[in-house]
Amino acid sequence: MSSNKPLPAPQAKDHLTNFRGNPNISISGTTTFVLGRLADAPLQYAMFTQGWAVKGLVAVGLRASNLLVTAGPGVAGLGPIPTLLTGMYAVSALRHGYWIMFTNNFYWPPDLSLGIIAYNTAVNTFNTVVAVHALTSSPYPILGSFTDCIGWKQWTGLALFASGMLVETIAEESRKSFKKNPKNKGKIDDTGLWSIVRHPNYLGYLLWHIGITLTTGSLIATAAYSCWQLDFFYRTSIPGISSYMATKYGPQWEDYKRRVPSTIIPGIL
Repeated sequence: MSSNKPLPAPQAKDHLTNFRGNPNISISGTTTFVLGRLADAPLQYAMFTQGWAVKGLVAVGLRASNLLVTAGPGVAGLGPIPTLLTGMYAVSALRHGYWIMFTNNFYWPPDLSLGIIAYNTAVNTFNTVVAVHALTSSPYPILGSFTDCIGWKQWTGLALFASGMLVETIAEESRKSFKKNPKNKGKIDDTGLWSIVRHPNYLGYLLWHIGITLTTGSLIATAAYSCWQLDFFYRTSIPGISSYMATKYGPQWEDYKRRVPSTIIPGIL
């Protein structure tokens, strides 16, 4: 895998070989990435407010209503939970935009950007649809203040989202600093979070995405997404990056794997 964000499965290993380590900047690829990710939150907002998510659910035979999507204290015509989700979509898009413009140092062509955009948009569309279905199925009225209208799932989701963003950002920025130091040329970053797991950036990504899905209010969707994302990492992303690292660093990579056996979750996976 050529980046720090999950790639669509068919592209992961090919782009790893072709683009990782290429110092040239793709203006078209970076621009596509930023604009595509920033377009996601307005799209999800429209799915809430224009009833597109409701229409999609009804089309497949599921009960859905926009009544609770817009009811209760929120922002810009949204209820509390859709407001939280739309805010999370926007923050994650801004985080990705910052990463591609200021942290990333890999060549990033337009087709790779489109793959990342499509993946994140698909996941967030899933979350939006799940949230509408969960709200429609909720037996509880939306009363009181904004904080009165969200429960433990939303608070936990927010905590996971914030933690994931922090972990991912620290991992990426610390590695960037490590690589910029001339003394570390040709070395694998085994400091900080990288001394605990081999892919702390993936851990951060997993946490904040799980946080978004949990905020929808559906435990089933949260479990399903968690399993899907972990499977994606272990079947596609990690094998691709391991192949690249083994080729580039040889015995140093093997020694690193021995010293840091956990790939994503410390002591577990």
